[in-house]
Amino acid sequence: MRIEAGHVNGLIMNETRTSKTAVIGAVVACAFSVAAAFGADVAPKEEPDPTPVIAVFDFQSMGDDGELGRWVADNIRTRMARKRLYVMIEQMEVSEAVTARGFAADYDLPIGKVSDFARENLASDLAMWGRVDVGAGGSLAIRVKLATTGEEPELVMNETFIAENRHVTSVAVNEMLRRLAGEEKPKEEYQPEWDKAWENNPNLVKNPGFEEGDDHPAHWDRLNTKDYHHNMVRWVTAPEPNGRGKCIKFVMDAGIAGSYGVAYYSDPVDTSAGTRYRFSVRVRSEAPTVKIFLKHYAYFPPRGNEKEG
Repeated sequence: MRIEAGHVNGLIMNETRTSKTAVIGAVVACAFSVAAAFGADVAPKEEPDPTPVIAVFDFQSMGDDGELGRWVADNIRTRMARKRLYVMIEQMEVSEAVTARGFAADYDLPIGKVSDFARENLASDLAMWGRVDVGAGGSLAIRVKLATTGEEPELVMNETFIAENRHVTSVAVNEMLRRLAGEEKPKEEYQPEWDKAWENNPNLVKNPGFEEGDDHPAHWDRLNTKDYHHNMVRWVTAPEPNGRGKCIKFVMDAGIAGSYGVAYYSDPVDTSAGTRYRFSVRVRSEAPTVKIFLKHYAYFPPRGNEKEG
């Protein structure tokens, strides 16, 4: 499925496109951490976590004010967190330290300067930085450096990973993480035919940009501002400078955002077993982290005296 969706402000989702898929719903949640303290007369001594702490800096990219580099770095952070290879320093904390001290982790900066900054300002064991170059046909060369942050820093990785295009950046990122984890290479490889299907096949989601409809987006759930998720899902004008376009806006408190989030459902979309689907969405968030879930449901026909619907 292909979703080129809109904006999430608090959270807003706009236009959904697909190349063969089933999208039943997207749940957007802002993840956050909750710490609980428990008192006791005698607390057991906790052993220090041996997992290395890593700081991933925004990557460089030329001619776009660093937008592509930041996007790739976010992709790396997200997938690295799932792997749990390291203890990840929050991106916001890294950004605040960089901004406060006027530091830039340029790709060609000496290893010692990056590792010293990471050690002294972020107390990390490892530092990752890099650069993203766009090649012929929209391919991406993701150049990655990973170094220890001791008094005598050492390069752990200095490699380039190629993504055939932006849509399959995750393939290159997964390969990088596979090497770091020492895992075997997966059998399935990227196929260029997937991109042709993505470009040529129709979008399976009706009204992907939420532009059609009267009192609610056509082919999506009806929105009743009093009852539907307690007004946490809203159909609004896209917050663009020109004021045109529609989008879905999610507004929720930290408790809901950090647990089950909020869902908005499209009409059912047929899928076929054994078929590969691609999903893409554009979002804008004013919250720390966005998580989007694509849900699939099996259809069970009515039984006995049951009625359809």
